[in-house]
Amino acid sequence: MPIADDKRQGLTPYAPWLFMLPALAVYAVFVLWPIADSFWLSLYHWRSSSAPPEFVGWRNFQMLFHDPVFWSALLHNVALLVLSLLTQLPVALGLAILLSYPTRARGLFRTAFFAPMVMPSVAIAVLWGFVYLPEQGILDQVLRVFERDFAHGWLSAPDTALACVFLAICWRYTGFYLVLFMAGLAAIPEPLYEAARLDGASEWQVCRRITLPLLRPVIGVAATLSIVGSLKYFDLVYMMAAGAPENSREVVATYIYRLAFASGQGRYGYGSAAAVVLLGVALTVAGTLHFLGRRNAAEPNHGAAGGA
Repeated sequence: MPIADDKRQGLTPYAPWLFMLPALAVYAVFVLWPIADSFWLSLYHWRSSSAPPEFVGWRNFQMLFHDPVFWSALLHNVALLVLSLLTQLPVALGLAILLSYPTRARGLFRTAFFAPMVMPSVAIAVLWGFVYLPEQGILDQVLRVFERDFAHGWLSAPDTALACVFLAICWRYTGFYLVLFMAGLAAIPEPLYEAARLDGASEWQVCRRITLPLLRPVIGVAATLSIVGSLKYFDLVYMMAAGAPENSREVVATYIYRLAFASGQGRYGYGSAAAVVLLGVALTVAGTLHFLGRRNAAEPNHGAAGGA
């Protein structure tokens, strides 16, 4: 709205900021201040709330970069990130394209695929715990068809614990990306598809030349959410893989929790340093993806114009 119109209506150029002030205040109190407090705490050695903090400067960060458990946990986050990008997004995109065609049970399938997203994390942990239960679990029962005495502690073995948790995570969040992609598909004008099919384009050509290029912004948003979410994941890993050896099932968020709150640890400053590093990694990745997305959006897209 022009400034002249603002003056006629009795508004000042600072009116939008006044309207945003309550939201900014809440954001500052509940987001910015805790982040700043965590950074301040990372400069101290503080074992408990009753003990006085001891200023150590950057020593917590120096110790962290030489901590093999932290790097192992970060590697597990990267594995979760790669698994999410290679499974959740392609599967969700394929299902969204299939469910975009008119079928009789389309609504039922949409609800079924999205249902895990609205389930509590505890319920998902219990459900998949029954799947991975040694001997009596569904997975062991299926494998016993091929090997009669097969039994394996999937969630307690260091070589399978995180992989099993990652599978449960993918099962939970695929439905979320499915809904995201279906919203993007609904925004694509139907005449584009009709014109391409009248020109003799196959369904694969329609998907490659029209659907995927026009879904590029939605795919970018989904990839950003998947990457950032993978870096800070906590709940299912903590609840499902608690029986596995610490280093084999640790992600950065569970390591931070164990440092600060687990029995016998109480290393608040060291845990805060790990939290600050995780925040820096997440912001760097998100900023890079945002920059690449803006640059790709600024480039002319000839994919859809190329015709099917």
